[in-house]
Amino acid sequence: MSDIVPRPPRPGSAPAAVFLLAALTVAIGALESMPLPALPLIQRELGLDPAQAALLTTTLLLTGSVTMPVIAKLADARGGLRVLLGLAWCIVAGGAVSAFAGSLPLMVFGQFLQGLGIAVVPVAFVVLRELFPERMSVAVGVITGCFTVGGGVGVLAAGPLADALSRRWMFLLPTLVVTALAVLAHLVFRRSAGGSGQAARLDWAGALLLAGALATLTLNLAWLPQNGWVSVPTGILLAATIGFGAAWVFVERRVAEPVVDLAMLARRGVWSSSIVAAVLGVGYAVPYFLFPQLLAMPPSVAGFGFGASASTISLYLFPAVAVAVVVGPVTGLLVRRVGSRAVVAGGLVVTAAGILFAAVWHSQPWHLVVSMLLTIGLGVGAAFTALYTGVIDSVEQADTGVATAINGIARGIGLSLGVQLSALILSTGLDPVTHLPTRRSFALGFLLSAVLVLVPLAVVRFVPGRVRAAARVAEVRL
Repeated sequence: MSDIVPRPPRPGSAPAAVFLLAALTVAIGALESMPLPALPLIQRELGLDPAQAALLTTTLLLTGSVTMPVIAKLADARGGLRVLLGLAWCIVAGGAVSAFAGSLPLMVFGQFLQGLGIAVVPVAFVVLRELFPERMSVAVGVITGCFTVGGGVGVLAAGPLADALSRRWMFLLPTLVVTALAVLAHLVFRRSAGGSGQAARLDWAGALLLAGALATLTLNLAWLPQNGWVSVPTGILLAATIGFGAAWVFVERRVAEPVVDLAMLARRGVWSSSIVAAVLGVGYAVPYFLFPQLLAMPPSVAGFGFGASASTISLYLFPAVAVAVVVGPVTGLLVRRVGSRAVVAGGLVVTAAGILFAAVWHSQPWHLVVSMLLTIGLGVGAAFTALYTGVIDSVEQADTGVATAINGIARGIGLSLGVQLSALILSTGLDPVTHLPTRRSFALGFLLSAVLVLVPLAVVRFVPGRVRAAARVAEVRL
């Protein structure tokens, strides 16, 4: 990272700065998570099939994965405050577009702009470093926890807002909050630090090529039910994915500061953790997408499901999100005692067990709540926290940001592909009479997901074991 000479904050301004950044992080985290409980509602209102609905979640996740390292590097060079405010206005625009979108292309564009908000956490870290580096250890924990809490607030509030008001207000209310906080941040921070003033070396070519490869792959999965496995459009998109991917590798091997450092990726602790993160992302994204769809299925038409409203779906999802907030710090203590490798393996097994539970028992709402607690709350939360700890321990301190960014990109790509895979499973298993997904499609999705989650056990032995410095564990958050 570039050297930055911070201007000390005014006396008494540090707590106010942390509070404002924390509030902004909560609001953005809430806006990012709101589409999930209301996805069946959005799907009905816009007349989308499961694959098209999955594009909304996929767009948000892919945007965050590709742009996060670029935005963070830009914040290093140009100043975190300046980038944070620009980021906030992009998110405001995305929320407004999503609120008033009446078609799939507009909704996808809104989610693209909102996806930039995933970078708010690393940019907030840059802001904290500029304003008061001596209090970083406390401030970082506050900001990281706030983004997770914001996600929980979004999941809990999305359904009631959509049902009581409308889908538009579900997006508009948090967007208005982000707008007010962005204006306040501009007034509070306008005299604060402004970065190093050096030109940012951004790998735009690498970012665009990676985005192209992921976009063509995602579109191919989305259109596979209509195009078929053997067709000209499928072949063209596959060739485009391979071409973009090969060009991306060529560029990343030659630029000075790539989006993904392939040399870093070659390190044992980094590549092993990235494989686990990517495959686990694919595996748990399937139930992550299927749970709301199953809860919303109309039993009078489909013969199964619960006909849950967006509000009810929010209530069913919230316990798992609440547990995930607690699991991160607790996992840090567990890693200190038994090491990252053992916790990652245990997290994979618990996640698979939770998904298998849903595959066998899904006739009552509490079956799904238990499955989500085991899967999203316990297993995934523990595994990803331990993975980040193992990555940090496998590299030098100066390489921490790059190594964790690689792991984060792998996780985001896995989640995106998993969401699209789950939509493909539902789309290819529609009932010819009701034109709705069948019970067998959901069971198949859960079974496939459980198998995928267990696959990374083959490489867990390459994940770093016990940490070299126990003090590092306490600073790791999911």
